Amino acid sequence: MLELLDNRVTELGCEFIASALHPRMDPSLTILKLDHNDFGPRGMINLSEGIAVNPTLKMLSLQYCGITEEAAQSIFEILIYTRSALEDLNLNGNNLGNEGVKTVLTGTSIAKSLKKLHIADN
Repeated sequence: MLELLDNRVTELGCEFIASALHPRMDPSLTILKLDHNDFGPRGMINLSEGIAVNPTLKMLSLQYCGITEEAAQSIFEILIYTRSALEDLNLNGNNLGNEGVKTVLTGTSIAKSLKKLHIADN
């Protein structure tokens, strides 16, 4: 488990976290919480580069991170990964808007292991 709540994680920090979660690093992390870090869409895009191919992460919480419609495709890619173990995704309090939420929901229809999705206040 890794919780970095309100730690001022930046776009660059997201890139480092993504590198650590990439399968080539043999990650064992199952829970990642980055709530209240305003890294925005670019940070989400960076983060997805490792998470979109991660086979161990079960819970991902990205509440109030400034994620916009621009990063919805990255979330979609995380959801559709065939070896994904992601069961719980929390995106509350971001700015995905109608089109971004549609993109995320399209990903949930393909996701194999997702059980919970939180998208309130988007």
